[in-house]
Amino acid sequence: MKRPLVLVLLVCVAAAGVMSPVIVFAELESSVNLGFGAASRILPHCKANVAFAEYEHMLSSTLAVLGRGSGVNYKFDDGNYVEKGRLRGVDVGVRYYPSGGMKGFFVGGALGYWKSNWQFTDEKGKTSESQGKGDFTAIRADVDFGWRFPISSSSISILPEAHIGKFFRSASCEYTAPASLVGTECSKDSEIGYYAFLAVSVGIAF
Repeated sequence: MKRPLVLVLLVCVAAAGVMSPVIVFAELESSVNLGFGAASRILPHCKANVAFAEYEHMLSSTLAVLGRGSGVNYKFDDGNYVEKGRLRGVDVGVRYYPSGGMKGFFVGGALGYWKSNWQFTDEKGKTSESQGKGDFTAIRADVDFGWRFPISSSSISILPEAHIGKFFRSASCEYTAPASLVGTECSKDSEIGYYAFLAVSVGIAF
């Protein structure tokens, strides 16, 4: 084999090695997912509405990274203690698609930073009734699993999913009633700790 031809082959091999990561990157998919969920009937005495938006990007044929922003409005009422509040947070995590290609069954995990503001009424309707307000900051650990159903050959998918997790929080609260306790610290903690909810989102791939 002549030397110029050998050099050409070596250059082609080297170019293929350099270009292959670019080709792999070009094949990766991304998706924006907009979703809503609810915890009603899953957790005792608690009703919650969840809204979230995700950006999901495939790192390989089966593994995706995601970023998520969420908001939750909830009410806990066991007939004696009532708590209303809202939470806002951001999460980062990963999802695994066993079938690959951002299709079919998936399972994922995420960690996030969350804040909450809440109000409570204790001993509701009794002469010893007290009221207060609180807040907390928390690290949230979340696990989700579900299924991505592409709609025909379009870029749109439907994702029914379930989430379970826990807030690792640092909380504080103070009384707002009765008058004798206004402004003093209280020992109440939010009822939001472990959680579970069902959700559905619409994904738009690009």
